[in-house]
Amino acid sequence: MKRNAIRLLIADDDEKTRDLLFNQLNSKDFKLDIHETAESALQALNDNAKEYDVILLDLKMPGMSGLDCLRAIKSNEKLRHLPVILQTYDNDTTVISEALHAGAYYFLEKTTEKKLLKAVVQSAMECKLRFQEIEQERQCLKSGLRFVEQARFRIRTLSEMNMLTGLLATAYPDPDRMTIGIHELLTNAIEHGNLGITYDGKSKLIMEDKWNSEIDFRLSLKENKNKTVEIELVQAPDKITLTITDQGDGFDCENYLEIDPCRLFDPHGRGIAVAKSMSFDDLVYVGKGNQVIGTVFL
Repeated sequence: MKRNAIRLLIADDDEKTRDLLFNQLNSKDFKLDIHETAESALQALNDNAKEYDVILLDLKMPGMSGLDCLRAIKSNEKLRHLPVILQTYDNDTTVISEALHAGAYYFLEKTTEKKLLKAVVQSAMECKLRFQEIEQERQCLKSGLRFVEQARFRIRTLSEMNMLTGLLATAYPDPDRMTIGIHELLTNAIEHGNLGITYDGKSKLIMEDKWNSEIDFRLSLKENKNKTVEIELVQAPDKITLTITDQGDGFDCENYLEIDPCRLFDPHGRGIAVAKSMSFDDLVYVGKGNQVIGTVFL
């Protein structure tokens, strides 16, 4: 199926960087709107939010910084669904933690190679489309699980995951906060747990634009056809607990609960840290790592 051009809004105060980004992305696959300041980019967004799919910001700019612009975007109901990529030379964990809390998900090193840049932008676009689907599901369900005390679910595919994410989010007082965390944990359970895609393997698939097709292929394999992810939601007066269990071999979760500066500029690998920092008040992996318990205190 033919893809539409990704409408990309860029803000960077450095002329050489702007020129480099233009040269790397100037093709039929992208429609570019490039600004010298975060203020100008934010004004363009406020004037016509529907014109853009993905935002690419320099983290440090004079005046309004990329981080300040990110906060303004995520605080605006019309804009908060747009995925934001931050470009930086800085891998300081404090700064990155602030950016994660503010709503960033993708990070790129300044003057990164063309192939990685395109892969991350395309990944951000796919993320936007997935969350639009989840949001539509959530709006249909509204308060679908608000009055449920305990519920169990079983899913197998990414499309089932999108539908369930929308439903599960309705159980929480702040569904917007929860959507991304639930989505990331369920995605990990399917792709890394049940389907056995390794960290390096996923990096390669994203770079070659083969991630979705590989998921479909592995789901069709005989050894994976009966593998499911089990989900249990329990609501108590003081907390909501979500338990997700896959049928994989587990993994060393300690390396992924916080952002590792060495992996910061990889095209993926931040999902668990994002879930912990943005969505859940407590996140614990159990046993060999194929079960995770996320808690939100009320």
